[in-house]
Amino acid sequence: MVRIVTSVLILFSCVCHAQERLTLQDAIARTLKRNFDINVAGLSEQQAARNNTYGNAGFSPNIFLNGTYYKSQSNVKSELANGNAQNNPKAQSTSYSPSVSVSWTIFDGGKMFLMKKELNEMEALSKVYLKAQIQTVVSHTIQMYAQVVLQQKQLIAVDTALALARVRMMITEMKYETGAGAKVDYLQARVDYNARQSDSLTAVSSFTIATDSLGVLMGENEDKQYLVDDSLDLDMNLQPIDKTRLENENMNLSVYRHNAAISHLNGQIAKTYFLPSLSFNGGFAFSHTNNSTGFALYNQSYGPNGTLTFTLPLFEGGNLKRQSKVASLQVMKDELLLEKQNTVLGRQYRTAWRNYQVSVAACKLEHENIRYARENLIVQQARFRVGVATTLESRQAENDYITALERLYNAAYNLKINETLVLELENQLVK
Repeated sequence: MVRIVTSVLILFSCVCHAQERLTLQDAIARTLKRNFDINVAGLSEQQAARNNTYGNAGFSPNIFLNGTYYKSQSNVKSELANGNAQNNPKAQSTSYSPSVSVSWTIFDGGKMFLMKKELNEMEALSKVYLKAQIQTVVSHTIQMYAQVVLQQKQLIAVDTALALARVRMMITEMKYETGAGAKVDYLQARVDYNARQSDSLTAVSSFTIATDSLGVLMGENEDKQYLVDDSLDLDMNLQPIDKTRLENENMNLSVYRHNAAISHLNGQIAKTYFLPSLSFNGGFAFSHTNNSTGFALYNQSYGPNGTLTFTLPLFEGGNLKRQSKVASLQVMKDELLLEKQNTVLGRQYRTAWRNYQVSVAACKLEHENIRYARENLIVQQARFRVGVATTLESRQAENDYITALERLYNAAYNLKINETLVLELENQLVK
C-alpha cells in the first residue's frame, strides 16, 4: 500500500508540472489585492467619498473671475449735427472689463440639507457595498480553492485506483501465464486498468479548469498550475446566530437598507421643489473703454453690484407633482425590496445551516467508513494473492475503497462549501 501511494504522488507531480505552492490564505490575499470586482467597488467607494462635500450639496457659493478684452479698427466717416465731420480711416477702439461674480443660493426649501444627508448615505452605501463585494469574492475564492483541493484529491483517488488496477492486472497476467488463473480474469483486469487511465486524464483536465478559474478570481491572466493544500481546515462546531444579529451583520441586507434610506431622502427632496427659493447674484466689475473717434473718447466705470432673486413655483405643467409621486412610489418599492430581501435572507440562512449540519454528519460518517473500506481492501488483496479470493471480489474491494475515498473527499468539500456560505451570510469571512 505504501508503494502504491508513493507511485501515485510521483505520477501526480509529473502531471502538475511547473507548480507554485498556494495556500488558502495566499489565495485570499491575492484576491483582496487584485480581484477586479473588489477594485471596481473600491473605486466606487472613493468616488462617493469625493462627492460627499458641502459644496456638492449646494451650501457653498460659486465665485468666478471673468474678463473680456475687445479691440477694433474701423474706417469712420461721419457728419455731425453741428456741422462738424469726422474722417478717420484707422479709427481704433479698445475696451477691457474684468470682474468678480458671486452666485449663492441662500435658501432652497431645505434641499441642501437633505442633499448632504443623501451624500452621507451614498458614501455609507458604497462602503457597505465594498464590504459585501469583499465577502462575496472571498467566499467564491474559498469555494473555488476547495474545488481545486477536491480535484487534486480526486486525481489522487483516480491514480490510486489506477495503481490498484495495475497491480491486479499484473497478478492476473502472472496467474494466466502460469496456468493458475483464467484468461478472462486477466482481460477484465486489463479493461479496468485502461478505464482508470481514461479517468486519470479526465481528472487532470478537471484540475486544470479549476485552477484556471481560481486564477481568474485572483486577478491573474496566465496559465498556471498550483500545488494547493492536501486538506481543508474544517470547522464542525459552528453555532447559529439569532435573527436580529443576522439582520444587523449581513452586508447584502445593509445594501438594501441604505437604498431605502436614500429613497426616503429623495422623496423629501422632491417636496422641496414646491417651496420658494432665495438666491443672491453679485460681484465687483471694472470697465475701461478708449475710442479714437466718436462722442465718447474715454469711458471708465467700476463698483459692486448685487441682485436678490425670489422664486416661487406656481405651475410647471404638473411636473412637480409627478416627480413627488414618482419619488414616493420609489420609496414604497425600495421598502418592499428590503422586506423581500429580509425574508430571502432568513430562508438562505436556514437552508445554509441545515446543509451545514448535514455536511458535518456526512463528513464524520465518511471518516469512519474509509477505515472499513481500507481494511477490507487490504484483506481482499491478501486473499487474492494466495488464490483464496476471486477476481470479482478483489475488483469489488478496489471499487469500494475508491468510492469511499471519493465520498470522503466530496464530504469534506461539501462541508467547506456550506461552512463558507454560513459565514458569508453572517459576515464573518473578512473582519
